[in-house]
Amino acid sequence: MHVLFLAPDTHVYNHAFLRGLRSVGAEVSGIGPTPADRLSMGAQAELRTYRACPNVLDFNQLLALAQELSNDRPFDRIETIDEPLIEPAARLREAMGLPGLDVATARLCRDKVAMKELLREHGVPCAASEGVTSVAALRDFAAREGYPIIIKPVDGYNALDTHKVSNAAELDAMLPLLKLDGTKRLAVEEFIEGHEGFYDTILGPDGVRHDFVGHYYPGCLEANRTRWISPQIAISNRIEGEGYRELREVGRRVTDALGLTSTATHMEWFFGPKGLKFGELGARPAGEKIWDMYRAADDFDVFREWALAVLGHPSDAQPSRRASAGSIQIRPDRDGVVAGHTGVRATLERYGAHIYEHAVPAAGTRTLGLDRGWLCNTWFRLTHPDYDTLRDAMTYIGENVKTKAR
Repeated sequence: MHVLFLAPDTHVYNHAFLRGLRSVGAEVSGIGPTPADRLSMGAQAELRTYRACPNVLDFNQLLALAQELSNDRPFDRIETIDEPLIEPAARLREAMGLPGLDVATARLCRDKVAMKELLREHGVPCAASEGVTSVAALRDFAAREGYPIIIKPVDGYNALDTHKVSNAAELDAMLPLLKLDGTKRLAVEEFIEGHEGFYDTILGPDGVRHDFVGHYYPGCLEANRTRWISPQIAISNRIEGEGYRELREVGRRVTDALGLTSTATHMEWFFGPKGLKFGELGARPAGEKIWDMYRAADDFDVFREWALAVLGHPSDAQPSRRASAGSIQIRPDRDGVVAGHTGVRATLERYGAHIYEHAVPAAGTRTLGLDRGWLCNTWFRLTHPDYDTLRDAMTYIGENVKTKAR
């Protein structure tokens, strides 16, 4: 097969999906924002051909380049793992008559308000939510549902531009930033108290083939805004146990209701005093190299299995569930440049056998902001057969490793 992959070089993570496609015999061509003369060696090694597109969100540019590339050899599939390109990829499939996620479903997976409306109709427990275009509608929602509320873009992801508002005074202060003018649409939701995690799947033509579950400590919104926190992501190898039965059932109801097949999904969920609640779902793999954690913990080529699923081929492996996996980031104490670290040597001596990759920036390296995610500045990734021991190890690292900046 010949696969067009959109944005193949935005991160080294993308290269793993290119390798997955190549491992099952597909040829891969790419279109992305990277200039052709700056394409990384990792991407070049996996791509048959490549075209640069200065604005990958301009559908007409994308279509013209896709048609040009298909003149040499027609495409059989169009794929991407980047959230903003999910709908453009679907529009390309429709324009070129190719199978895969369609435009209506892609739009539904990007519009979190419409998604929750549909899922509530199918009995999936969701937070109360609404799309609003005016201050009056926003105030009405807050009066009806009560504070706190969450305000975010309808097509947001990774907690970007997401705000928790705890009272009317905070809402008044935020209104100038929201710029509600009767046309701009924002999502407003009931704030769900409780623990936050995610449920990921690989869907073949017949539904769920493989699934994985992870936890955030603390939740994304708090982690993205609090410097002193060393946020953790923990992948559980206990997913087959009774404790995850309800989550897996809800996850499959969600993918069935949305009519998803031959794709990856990344679903956020919450569990607290109101029970299990669906958060949102993206028709794409998780970011932050989370799938690489599945590879490390499960002795499993998750990228090859994704390629088999999206191309409609049978699965040929199963995750071992041998280990749990964790990721912890150590934030610098301020923005600036790294001055040094403490606790790294002790951590490596104590947990080095379980740490499979880490980054400790050298002194003089410029720090990156909290909005850049979990895999920046100083971080460690590790595996362990026991989930509780993994958590203890990450807690030790968070308490003992410190990054000083100046």
